[in-house]
Amino acid sequence: MPRTLIHVVLADDHPVFRHGVTSLIADSGEIVVVASVETGAAAYRAIVQHEPDVAILDINMPEMNGVAVLRHLARTGTRTQAIMLSVYESRVYIDQAFEAGARGYVLKRSAFQNIASAVRAVHAGGIYLDPALPERTAPHRRLSSSVDEAACSTLSERERDILRFVAFGFTSKEVADRLGATPKAIETQKARACTKLGLASRAQIVQFAILQGWLHGEIPLR
Repeated sequence: MPRTLIHVVLADDHPVFRHGVTSLIADSGEIVVVASVETGAAAYRAIVQHEPDVAILDINMPEMNGVAVLRHLARTGTRTQAIMLSVYESRVYIDQAFEAGARGYVLKRSAFQNIASAVRAVHAGGIYLDPALPERTAPHRRLSSSVDEAACSTLSERERDILRFVAFGFTSKEVADRLGATPKAIETQKARACTKLGLASRAQIVQFAILQGWLHGEIPLR
């Protein structure tokens, strides 16, 4: 009796990369890509339409990032399991992906070696972490996703701008130069914003920024 194929939706905004991944997992004889799309919004629609076994999502995509796609899917009660593709090796991004509902995390630099194994593992009910990651441990306790919806509305536009720059790695002086303020004023406003949101570290600011989709798009030039 032939084996049942694992149905996959693949979402990444680089066509050549998508083609390579599609060809690779098709060669396994166990996996078939039922939809290959380039935006987060298209990924969401494809998953709802096809109800695949596994969705492979790039963490950074136009229209809606991979984390946002998972958060929207969580409201649908989908049975689809998700693997996040990412260039980021930081624990912050790994934790964020798993909090959003991912069951696997694969680095794009090693995707061609590991993606088929990740799909099989996640489809079987397991969790997959890329072996090339610096730490192959269970995800840490993560920032509650409930903070962003209620508390974000209390932020001023200036506070949002400051937190976004901080999440991108800008210093208070660099932010001050961009926004026409003093570093002390920036620190004060950053502290006020963090108090509103209950954020205690730059890592949590980055997590919050990911939840909001603030890190999507072009990185501001210094």
